[in-house]
Amino acid sequence: MAKILILLIMTMVGSLANAQTAIAHGEAEYLYGPETSQQYACKLAEEKAKLNALAAIFGQALSSEEQQFCNFTSGNKSDSKCEFNRVTWTLIEGDIKNIKNKNIKEELRNGAKACMVSLDAEIVIPSKKPDPNFEVKLRTKQNVYRVGDVFALEIESTEPAHIAVFNWLPNENNQVYRIINPGIESRSDSGYLGKQVNGKIGVNYTLMASWSDAYTDSKRLYDEWFIVIASKNPYKWLSAYSIDEFKDKLREIPIDDRRVVKRGYQLSK
Repeated sequence: MAKILILLIMTMVGSLANAQTAIAHGEAEYLYGPETSQQYACKLAEEKAKLNALAAIFGQALSSEEQQFCNFTSGNKSDSKCEFNRVTWTLIEGDIKNIKNKNIKEELRNGAKACMVSLDAEIVIPSKKPDPNFEVKLRTKQNVYRVGDVFALEIESTEPAHIAVFNWLPNENNQVYRIINPGIESRSDSGYLGKQVNGKIGVNYTLMASWSDAYTDSKRLYDEWFIVIASKNPYKWLSAYSIDEFKDKLREIPIDDRRVVKRGYQLSK
């Protein structure tokens, strides 16, 4: 169903506990029908309002990086959970310290309902900026896979980098699984991008698509993500994280030392 985003930019820079912060105002609304609950629609509107507040500080690129393919996965009904996954992940790019003055309103719109949220977000400003000379790309061959298909991941970097690849499963309690992370002491071709091949620094991985035991309902397609962490320095990673634990871990890596790319896809039985 159609969504309307409203962005009101209003920032005020301050300081809190020796950390540079800014107060930004964000507004958003979500139009929904009977297939979506009021609570869920308002939660999605709130997350989009936070995203708009972050965009007021960091720019619109924050909210448009890495398009997730939110196809119609249940007949003619749009997949609002796919939309929520996009917003949830994008919020990793900014650290929101506190939310103030949150206001929620609802109204009817031509037979549909709209949940409107406005808020003020206290946002931590990074002390450093990303290295413009350090870029990473992730390419996949297709957007929809069946169990047993082969994932072909192509990773390219402008600089030598240590690579860790993860699989985020929003429909499995938001778990993030490490699927590739060679020993950090070994600069092997499978985990350290240091060689130029055909004029570029890169590596290819092939993986087999498998079905999660958590996928027990009648959905035809499930949204999943590949996440690639490229860093100038080596870091150790656990085998699994919740999405919040993963975000916390990622924020511990200096922003000029890392690049994060993600690619959404859909898995079918």
